[in-house]
Amino acid sequence: MAQDNGNDERIAILGAGISGLSLGWLLSKIGKRVTLFEATDRIGGLARTFEWHGIPCDIAPHRLYTRDRELIGMIGALVPLREHRRNSRILMRDRVVQDPINPIELLLRFDRRTGARLLWGYLTRPNLPEDSFESLALNRYGRGLYDVFFEPYTRKMFGVPPSRISVAWGREKLRSSGLLDAIRRRSKTFFSTFHYPAEGGYGRIAEAMHARIHGDVRLEAGVTGIERTGNRVTAVVYRRAGAMHRFECDRVFSTLPASVLGRMLGEEIPLRFRHIQLVYLYVKRPRVMPYQWVYFGDADVVINRMAEFRNFHDPSSGGDGTVLCAEVTADTSRPVEDVLAALERYRLLDRSEVDDVLVLPESFGYPVYDRGFEVAKTQAEAAFSRYGNLHRVGRNAEFRHIEVDEDLESAIEMVRTLYPGAQLRI
Repeated sequence: MAQDNGNDERIAILGAGISGLSLGWLLSKIGKRVTLFEATDRIGGLARTFEWHGIPCDIAPHRLYTRDRELIGMIGALVPLREHRRNSRILMRDRVVQDPINPIELLLRFDRRTGARLLWGYLTRPNLPEDSFESLALNRYGRGLYDVFFEPYTRKMFGVPPSRISVAWGREKLRSSGLLDAIRRRSKTFFSTFHYPAEGGYGRIAEAMHARIHGDVRLEAGVTGIERTGNRVTAVVYRRAGAMHRFECDRVFSTLPASVLGRMLGEEIPLRFRHIQLVYLYVKRPRVMPYQWVYFGDADVVINRMAEFRNFHDPSSGGDGTVLCAEVTADTSRPVEDVLAALERYRLLDRSEVDDVLVLPESFGYPVYDRGFEVAKTQAEAAFSRYGNLHRVGRNAEFRHIEVDEDLESAIEMVRTLYPGAQLRI
């Protein structure tokens, strides 16, 4: 463990996304000075906001959901928050159904043959050894609902069939024990309200954290290497303005993808991430849909989920246009055309109404939880734990299925664990 030299401790944070900024802000609250290194020219990572056609646009839909009132109070002290009632749907087989799935509704919404198949599948669900997401979903929901929704949606999201996805991810994703919990609307999956900044986009939280950091946030400073002596990290090597630099440090927090950090330490860690394309459409009408976000369950629709950002703001806010953000996880070389075709199929819009298009690629969209990823994750943890002053926080760094609020909770827990004597007031 690195020696804590009080406020003189030299702390490096790799990445200025929401995890890195959370760490920087929390460490500043206990009197530390920090230096953040960010490869791009902007802060926020996947939690940033940009303005397009006068509308705040997030990098895919984000919302803050937690039952921890203390955490909500902490974020609310940074930026004013508004509580929203969740309004989301699932689009599949040319129908609009509740999100999360309500099995009773499915029986009523689909034709008799499909409804009977769903019901029979549940009544005759198997008792398989749970060694993949496929067997888990079949055990909990039966063959009918698996074939109609879980199989096509999961294959589209990860690019592989559910039989190749870890059961551990499935247990995190399906935070209910099956049909009865789905009917009773139990577990975190069934949250009914969420919080969101009262003005601007989700990136306002990242901006507020950035403004309260004591130290230096170095943009366009891509970390290329980590120097070590024995079981300690001694310096961070980074490229900035065409030149190589060193930053000597006593402690390092990494929010980089685990595989990227591993290569810097000379370890090839077989953990994968799913590339995504975000297709933004500026539509010439005040609103396209009443929902904050929708999921697309069909295998032949490239969209995983889609958000309309106006619906995250004050409902009285007007305007002549609106922005949709379609998150494309399926492999396609023509994302705009495929997105437009899907929206026309569901009669959400006519392509003639689209006035502008923007496509943003993200290389590290989602961790892919292959069967056996736990072995690779154990390998990664063993490699990283050799260095007592190297710590990891965040979904991609920890390779965990966590939401943004859990990202913040992870950062709080890390700071409290490493500095138990500090007064971190939440």
